[in-house]
Amino acid sequence: MSERSAARLAGALFLLVIAVVLASSAAAGSGAGIAERLDDIATDPSGLRLSIVLLAVAGTATLGLAAMLHAITRRQDPSLAAFALACRAVESGLYAVQILGAMLLLSLSRQRTDSARDLGAATVDIAAWSTNVGACFFAVGSAVFAYLLLRSRAIPRPLASLGLLASLLLAVSVPVQSAAGAVTAEGAGILLWLPMLAFEVIAGGWLLIKGLRSTNPVRSPFVGAQESDEVRTA
Repeated sequence: MSERSAARLAGALFLLVIAVVLASSAAAGSGAGIAERLDDIATDPSGLRLSIVLLAVAGTATLGLAAMLHAITRRQDPSLAAFALACRAVESGLYAVQILGAMLLLSLSRQRTDSARDLGAATVDIAAWSTNVGACFFAVGSAVFAYLLLRSRAIPRPLASLGLLASLLLAVSVPVQSAAGAVTAEGAGILLWLPMLAFEVIAGGWLLIKGLRSTNPVRSPFVGAQESDEVRTA
């Protein structure tokens, strides 16, 4: 696959992941408490079943997005691009935790015991905390990819800078939220994701429509001078 094709596919996957994650969250729903939630699932499990399918799509699309970003940034720095790919791969794998949690809730909704409710509450907590863990790997991987895109000038520099700053904001804030016992995707903490949302929507649209500007590695200005000195010395 050419770099331009990889860039357009990356743009489409940026937008797909955002849409699928938001749709999955809406489909899963939530109750005031675990008892109400299990009752709602038992009455109508279709929303949670749809959420499971969407989470599987999100995990696969995230991995595909990481592969495409790696393809268009590896010429800048193969080691950093591989590191960012690994971070996003871990994030993708953590979707499996949420899928397993949702499947367990489906099973528990058919039971009416205190132990089922206790296990259901623990399952909801684990799924929520997996979001924080995944967000940490996401933020680091996204920061590296944004840095490489900034170096390559593959997308406009202000846009790449926004991505880098938004990623660093999350890389700092999500661990702090986790240490404070807060779920990053809930409450006021979700405001910290708005810069990243803006970056991914705009970058996705840009790559899908415009493609790449350039993928040539940016060389240090001292390299040419050093080569000239070596020629003169020879």
